[in-house]
Amino acid sequence: FTEKGHIFVSVQPFDEVKNLPQTVTKPLSRQFGDCNRNGCSNSYDTLSGFPVVERRRSWEKFSFNMDRFMNNQSLKSNTSDFINLLVSVEDTGIGIPLEAQARVFTPFMQADSSTSRIHGGTGIGLSISKCLVDLMNGEIGLASEYHIGSTFTFTAVFARGKAKLNGANDPKQQYRQDYVMPELQRSIAVVVDPRSVRAKVTKYHLQRLGIQAEICSDLSQGLAKISHGEKEINLFVVDEEELVKQDRLFSAFSIDKARKDAVFNQIKFFLLSTSVAPTKTRAQFLKKYPLTVIMKPLRASMLSACFQRVMGVQKKGNCCHGDLPLSSLKSILHGKWILVVDDNAVNLRVAAGALKKYGANVECTESGKEAVMVLKPPHKFDACFMDVQMPEMDG
Repeated sequence: FTEKGHIFVSVQPFDEVKNLPQTVTKPLSRQFGDCNRNGCSNSYDTLSGFPVVERRRSWEKFSFNMDRFMNNQSLKSNTSDFINLLVSVEDTGIGIPLEAQARVFTPFMQADSSTSRIHGGTGIGLSISKCLVDLMNGEIGLASEYHIGSTFTFTAVFARGKAKLNGANDPKQQYRQDYVMPELQRSIAVVVDPRSVRAKVTKYHLQRLGIQAEICSDLSQGLAKISHGEKEINLFVVDEEELVKQDRLFSAFSIDKARKDAVFNQIKFFLLSTSVAPTKTRAQFLKKYPLTVIMKPLRASMLSACFQRVMGVQKKGNCCHGDLPLSSLKSILHGKWILVVDDNAVNLRVAAGALKKYGANVECTESGKEAVMVLKPPHKFDACFMDVQMPEMDG
């Protein structure tokens, strides 16, 4: 139901947010271009700049009590052994009219039941969600405004994880081995982004890699941190939206600093962009500045790989972590028969090309039903790569 804008998922301990004051998302004071639904040039301090509903409204009626939960479950553990998580899914979709909101959790009832509706579905998704949340001793609610968007929120109770003393089978430890680079530990990054919500998401991902991140709301603030030299800045991450507005400032600053300041030349600069941003603008920036482009949405694995490449650091191959050297991949895949299944022709070509690069023999099919026929024993294939979401029969 969301054609433009964003979908933003957040997960927080319920105790941390239940007493926070209500906030109102206002338009930013500066102008960021025509990006909202009404065609005006105001932009909101949200993930995409589109207006959103106040998410607190989606859970303000929740009445969770951990002691009551413990009594209902006849649990003898301490309440500190459990955690109540609050999960919110915010979108900038079509929204749900007020008169339809009361029935969205009813099985087979949809907000728009007319024959002219353009979205599919059977109207049971939210009712199933409600059943699952009830089973996990949680609550579910929504806040929505027509033509603005919706926020659905639920809570669920989990047992707190217990860290292993030796780190064995510890997901957090495994994560650090996979992505965190010793070379980046205690590095300092400046994140320049006029939207605080978006900047916090970037900071979160950087911190996951062991990088200390400082947020600046505009480019002049970020460049001042380099000029004043109070801390040694290692990484400078600027959102493309901000660089478009402050191109001249960045150009003058970088030319001046590049001539005079050896420290400036040691800083690695990154441009945060999206697939919907104009490629022509991005190409112009890359010609003018020593920037490395990082595409959003951000992923820890992608960020880690990008930083490794830019800093000239290559982690040692580890077959358990998917970091096999090229020679090993070729020895594994050479001569093997692999079936690739995807209803997207572009994805098929990309996957087939990547596998053939390592010497594999590749055949492609465009549907799950075709794949089942091809894989009917006896067959010649050693492996099958398949898309999860396909019509008729999925992965």
